Amino acid sequence: MRETMQAGALGRAAEDIRVALMTAAAAIPENERRRGPPPMPPHLIERRSKSDPGRSTLYIRDGKLEISTRLPPDRHADADTLLDLYKLQKGAKERGIVAPRMVPVVAALAHLLDADKPVAKPTKDGKPPKVKGALHIYLMRSTRLATLARFFGEATFKDVTTAKCKEFIEWRTSLPDARYRPGTPDAPLAKEASAREDLFELRKAIDLYADEYALAWHPEVYVPKAGGARTRWLRPVEIDRIYWAIRGRIWDPETNGWKTETVADEDGKVVTRRVLRPPETVAARKVLRRFVYLGCQTGTRNTAMRELKWHISAEGGCIDLDDKLIHRRGFGLDPSKGKPRASSQISGMAANTMRRWREADLAAGIDHVIHKLDGSPYESSPACIWRSTMQDAGLGDDVVPHTLRHTAATVLRIAKVDVRKAADLLGMAIQTMVRVYGQWTLEGQEEAAEALANMRRMKSMPLLALVTPSTQPVVMADPANDDAETMAVRPTRRRSGNADNRAVPPAASVSRPLRRSA
Repeated sequence: MRETMQAGALGRAAEDIRVALMTAAAAIPENERRRGPPPMPPHLIERRSKSDPGRSTLYIRDGKLEISTRLPPDRHADADTLLDLYKLQKGAKERGIVAPRMVPVVAALAHLLDADKPVAKPTKDGKPPKVKGALHIYLMRSTRLATLARFFGEATFKDVTTAKCKEFIEWRTSLPDARYRPGTPDAPLAKEASAREDLFELRKAIDLYADEYALAWHPEVYVPKAGGARTRWLRPVEIDRIYWAIRGRIWDPETNGWKTETVADEDGKVVTRRVLRPPETVAARKVLRRFVYLGCQTGTRNTAMRELKWHISAEGGCIDLDDKLIHRRGFGLDPSKGKPRASSQISGMAANTMRRWREADLAAGIDHVIHKLDGSPYESSPACIWRSTMQDAGLGDDVVPHTLRHTAATVLRIAKVDVRKAADLLGMAIQTMVRVYGQWTLEGQEEAAEALANMRRMKSMPLLALVTPSTQPVVMADPANDDAETMAVRPTRRRSGNADNRAVPPAASVSRPLRRSA
């Protein structure tokens, strides 16, 4: 009886289920089939029941799998309905329609990696193309996706919960910073911002997979809110300390000065001198002189500075010293993608300094403004050199390469440069210039403070003059038709607030108009 009721319920709902599954399956392309003869599709067979050998039952056979319909041979029509539903459910499950919660996370990551892979044309000599532009971005993304695959290797879509994402952030921040080479002993740990960028990539991968395969459900990846905007900027004395640290000096926070040592010279005299880093360390830090100068003088971002050349280029920006201009974007790059890289003016003093750089570089056959000792460009940020230099300068971890851009913007605001001109010079939005750096100038607050101080002088203003002072309460006289006896026992009223406290005359004494006699 129970089997009959179950089959009847499936039969009544068969049409609705069929329509829903076929509608969803129509939006999904079928999977590619392997070569060779097509396998036999699921079909019905009749054989002895496993639970009751004396009774025949219809089974759905799918390869080596057999599923009992619990129906006798005389109910073949109902068994056909169950067979159709099984075929739809199987096809939908294979394409992630019925069970999207069981889609592996690594499948979505691999799908995103294949979708964003750029088309690399081989060079004429047959060598692989250089890692530039879109290919460099693709390699950076593959690194992030590999990190996600390490953590979500065995997870499915149903496992991507808020708690799991927070667990990933804790795991990610316990790993060394990916910008340092593996095995670097002094490599700092990754920041929460790095884990946040990884979760952005995970969200993008899952959304792309769900859109292209029309999944009925996909998880919402938890991404923590970004921290506040950086407000750290360098004072002139701190910039000087960075330059001295580049030359090899070491700041001593205990004495609040440069570290010194007492040694004996060649003549045997005891002298006190400053401690310096080895010459090879000073030579490796030499690149930061240009890096710091360009960042403070032009406000150019880290990546744009490393791509600057002395000649016009399609991949990166260039410096035009004849017209005193810096072009932060290559002419072959799409201006609508990535961070804005506008062209701006440079000062005459900065142009004179850069002319000496250009003469030395072109004489050595070097085209990149920021380069290594051998003349090759930096493919990534010189984070290790930067961190060690900042430590020797006595500055904290909050001083990052982007701090140079904040310094340029803050100096422009403190100097009370017009906000539009300052934003145009740095290639920054006016709203960002006002919101992030406006507090340093306190611009316009003097006039506002004086207006509050002169509040008493504003009484003559029309808006404030409309306020009327509070009036005295009005005491009405007694009704005229009260009799004398009532007035005799009624106490005399007085006006509140009168200085003379004069009594109010009784109602009988109030003059009335005389009535005419008939």
